[in-house]
Amino acid sequence: MASRASLFTLTVAALSAGCFDDAALRPATDDLGVVDVPKNPLDVVDAGADVASPLDADLDAADADDAALDAPKDSAADADDAPDAAAPACALDRVLVTTSNFVSGGYALGRFAPTPSLAPSSVMAPDQDHVPVQSGCVIYNLLRGNDVLAVLDPTDLPNVARRIPLRTGSDAGARYQANPYDVYTYAPNKAYVVQYALPRIAVVDPSRDGAEAVLRSIDLSPVRSPDDRDASGSPEPTAIVRAGRHVFVALQNLNAFTPVTNGTLAVIDPATDTLLDIDGSTPAFDAVRLTGRNPVAMDVTRGGRLVVVESGVVVFTPPQMLDGGVEMIDPVTYRPSGFLVTEAQLGGDIKGLVMLDEARAWVVVTQLVAGGAASERVVELNLDAPMGSRIGATIVSTGSIGAIARDPSGNVWVLDRTTGRAGARVFNPLGMEVTTAPLSSGTYPPAGIAFVP
Repeated sequence: MASRASLFTLTVAALSAGCFDDAALRPATDDLGVVDVPKNPLDVVDAGADVASPLDADLDAADADDAALDAPKDSAADADDAPDAAAPACALDRVLVTTSNFVSGGYALGRFAPTPSLAPSSVMAPDQDHVPVQSGCVIYNLLRGNDVLAVLDPTDLPNVARRIPLRTGSDAGARYQANPYDVYTYAPNKAYVVQYALPRIAVVDPSRDGAEAVLRSIDLSPVRSPDDRDASGSPEPTAIVRAGRHVFVALQNLNAFTPVTNGTLAVIDPATDTLLDIDGSTPAFDAVRLTGRNPVAMDVTRGGRLVVVESGVVVFTPPQMLDGGVEMIDPVTYRPSGFLVTEAQLGGDIKGLVMLDEARAWVVVTQLVAGGAASERVVELNLDAPMGSRIGATIVSTGSIGAIARDPSGNVWVLDRTTGRAGARVFNPLGMEVTTAPLSSGTYPPAGIAFVP
């Protein structure tokens, strides 16, 4: 188990849990754990996109771009063209944690307020590689190895109400044929499912059960990099958010786990379920070109600022290649800011992010040490601060972090997977720990988190 734990810790941005970009390399059993990072920030939950499982330019150029990003776009004001399920009408008052030990999976349930609590569930997960997402008041469990989008019963959590199969191949025994990675509910009868192993977004009706719930798909082939030549044909989409009128999908563009070009964001018009060419002046079909490689996490602030983490090349033994960073994308002009903070400045690979407000962020940073081990930190950033003062305090240091998420009350949950002290730790926005000891998730360490009705 020690080797598996080491592999889990180190595969933090290129692979994600079960994220094999070439079907031929996908193992029969999944030895890579689940490392979840923030997703769907418009869903009130900052938990969810996976980095490998979660998760350098001169910043002088980025400073010149800050002024253009200081007037954030109002997502709510731009949502007049269609329903926006991202602002839930339901009251979120509970927390759902998924657990995994690389072989078996389970759940824990609790409350995030007034006092954070967590209790293990006796229900076993149908897939050890599973990630919870609350989006538009719908509670999902992404059963990645089984290629199933499970819709959970909110009156009987964590039991499954409906199962939507995503696998299209004929080999019933193969796993990770679709590899659902993230989901965004646009309306009660329409959700977009990111499929890491396939070059398309599945459009599903979460109110239906079975294969008939898959309505159609959106082809990502037009924006796949020509340098990405692996057999899967997938541009390795990882995370999905809505900012303004459009839906954005992060594409890693990997070949055999290595990013072969800059990361990109595919842009979808949710009114028509069509992929947008963001630059009609070129002969190519253009996505948003990011500053760095291997995007592993996205978040959208309440004011509409789209923030992207790019983890770059991820190596598994020291020295690390610290070529990633954090940047903002204007969701109207599609203009990138350039790196506002770099991995070189942070001293490790960035694998996760949660925005506390329009400028303050907490990021998960992985640093490799001698022998291939890793240590992980949560570090505070202020993306609007002057150059040289954007990196703040270290909130917590530990061995392995499975997920980071902001609950509706404003506190931040950090899922600590470190052997001997695994559990959920909760911090207030000032960085003070609310929990006196990690909240136990039961037999298996915590892996993913969602805040649910």
